[in-house]
Amino acid sequence: MRLLSLAAVAAAVLVGGPLHAQTPVPETPPAVRQDAAPPEAPARFTFNRVDGGFLRLDSVSGQVASCSQREAGWVCQAVPEDRAALEGEIARLQSEVTQLKSQVAALHPAEATAPRPPADLTPRAEGEAKSGLKLPTDEDIKWARERVQSIWRQFVGMVAEMQKDLGK
Repeated sequence: MRLLSLAAVAAAVLVGGPLHAQTPVPETPPAVRQDAAPPEAPARFTFNRVDGGFLRLDSVSGQVASCSQREAGWVCQAVPEDRAALEGEIARLQSEVTQLKSQVAALHPAEATAPRPPADLTPRAEGEAKSGLKLPTDEDIKWARERVQSIWRQFVGMVAEMQKDLGK
């Protein structure tokens, strides 16, 4: 718990305008800037009005404190963070992801193995056939044509019988 004097908080609020410890300096022409004082550093604390007091944000450390007026003066108490709880949850989820990945790898061992080697890309000798594909012979084509014609005739016959049955 940190005690701030009422005068320090009031001065920051009154001088800083809408609850900022420091207001931005208005732009001045270059000729005036040479004679002016060096620019001030940005304010470390920013105050925002809330019910019962102010919230103070430390722009350096990121810590938030709730400031309220008490009998002894203004008192600022650090707002508790759940950072430790969040980091614990992140660690738990990361370990769960690792465990699930190992279970998936155990269920699918083929995917976990190395990929198959690439096809043989060595050049062939001149006398060797360029393709391993065997083209059909004239007899193969004649046989396939006869089979297709036979299947077509059977199909046309079935359609004709069905039309006769539906016509009755």
